[in-house]
Amino acid sequence: MPNNSGQRRPSMMENVQTVNSAVRTVLMVCVASCIGFGGWMGYSEYIVPGLEGKQAKEDLIALQAKYEEQELDLREASLENEKLHVSMSLLKIDRRVAQVTVTKKGIDENGQKYLDVTFSEVDKEGNVIGSSREFTLLGHSFFVDCWLAQFEDQYIEQADPLRGASIFTFKRIYGDDMKPSDGFSLDDFSKPAGIYAQSEASDFANQIWEDFGNVCNDQTRQNELGIRAVYGQANYVPPVEGQTYEITVRASGGVGLKVLTGPGSL
Repeated sequence: MPNNSGQRRPSMMENVQTVNSAVRTVLMVCVASCIGFGGWMGYSEYIVPGLEGKQAKEDLIALQAKYEEQELDLREASLENEKLHVSMSLLKIDRRVAQVTVTKKGIDENGQKYLDVTFSEVDKEGNVIGSSREFTLLGHSFFVDCWLAQFEDQYIEQADPLRGASIFTFKRIYGDDMKPSDGFSLDDFSKPAGIYAQSEASDFANQIWEDFGNVCNDQTRQNELGIRAVYGQANYVPPVEGQTYEITVRASGGVGLKVLTGPGSL
């Protein structure tokens, strides 16, 4: 029925429909909120931890790989350091040692100067290896002629058992009033003596000494043997009677001749 103002009042049915519509809207909002909240909770509780776990696993694998790589680098560095230590130690080792004792220095009835000497190869403690040999040299200075072969640095760095250090042979001893060719032979290549006796390196060394002249002049042959330099060297000193002199060859190739002031001197 129209009201006094002429407007029609909503019927009860229309009011119910309006309420129902509002309720449905509220319910839909609630349902949507629940679904959204549930989705967020599911994402937070399951999806995010799963993604984080996967990332953590990938990070762990990457960290493990990096650790293994660093460990390998450390082992390689340690190995290189050990090789370097060995090679540096080899460079400082006196590999071949001999002593020359001047037992007499004089002049004979013909006016000829001479030296009576004893040549002995010794170990690092100064003990004689093999037998000492006695020589009479003309002159008042003695020369010890030697042959020396030095090898490429790579063999020293690798501590090669055959070429990790220079090798050396005593060729001859003579006085300053003698021609070198008239000197007395010291090493017998057919019978390796001293520290080279019964050594696996003796056959290798003899390949050089027995063909020394050709090896010195054949670059291809030197390359095959790993040689950096090969040459002869004569060391000498004007001695004092009764004194002992020591000859050493360092692994790096240096040959030294010095007066022996410790045990072994007269």
